[in-house]
Amino acid sequence: MSERLWLLLLTLLPDVGRKTLRHVLTRQQVRRETPEEVVHLPAEALRTEYGLPERAIRALQTELEARIAAAAQLDGHLTRCGVRWLSFLDAAYPAALDEMPEPPAVLFAYGNYALLQEPCFALLASHTVSAQGLQELETIAEGLLGQGFVPLVSTTQPAYQRSLLCAARRNAPYVLVLDRGLLRAFGDDLRKEPLRQARIWNAEFAPERALALSPFRPRDGWVASNSRYRDTLIAYLASAVIVVEARPNGFIVQLAQQLLTHGRRVYVLTTRLAELPGNQQVLEAGATPFGTP
Repeated sequence: MSERLWLLLLTLLPDVGRKTLRHVLTRQQVRRETPEEVVHLPAEALRTEYGLPERAIRALQTELEARIAAAAQLDGHLTRCGVRWLSFLDAAYPAALDEMPEPPAVLFAYGNYALLQEPCFALLASHTVSAQGLQELETIAEGLLGQGFVPLVSTTQPAYQRSLLCAARRNAPYVLVLDRGLLRAFGDDLRKEPLRQARIWNAEFAPERALALSPFRPRDGWVASNSRYRDTLIAYLASAVIVVEARPNGFIVQLAQQLLTHGRRVYVLTTRLAELPGNQQVLEAGATPFGTP
């Protein structure tokens, strides 16, 4: 079994999340066991040495052939579509994510992976961002795009959507971080442009120009906790994080404070501090003031 297929098989096991997957891969490396050796271990070893949950153990012991066949079929489909996936042990895994409180154990990538080597920016705003905040965000995005920076965006939050639309209008590269699986976002052929408003400029996603990243299994749908995890992933991938409009004591404030404790530079828009107490909190936490867009 190839390492690629093994990683996909583990990812698809029931009840195997990020922490369990990291533990399994780390223990396998320490014990120097092949995938074939691991799957044929007794249940007790899988439980105590590898920390696999009961449903995952039963799947390996009673459905192994079917599970391998399903993983191989998905492997073939994703490979034909140009998707790659890598674990935190891979040399190409983004080192910046190691500082996350709970880094992804595996990342699914579709498109131009070299974009992660470019200077990337993230414009953060709460989901209740005002019309004025969106206009300020667009002005900042246009300025940074004009300087060759690559935006980190998503499809299901107004601030990220506005940044994505700015890139789409310019036919500029961008990194799309998803809050669901690749196949759920793009469809099985991975061709559909996932943001409906962007289809005015591009009817289909262009993997040669953009990169889509997902820490979720390919067919996973959205759940509420995915949004915060997506925001955290975007913030840690970014070379420059700019808080445009944050709710007081909201998640954007907490995320900015977290980044600052790791020594990361965070900028905060200071043009409307009197009416944006959340931005004031980010500034007081040690962020760098960012003036007129």
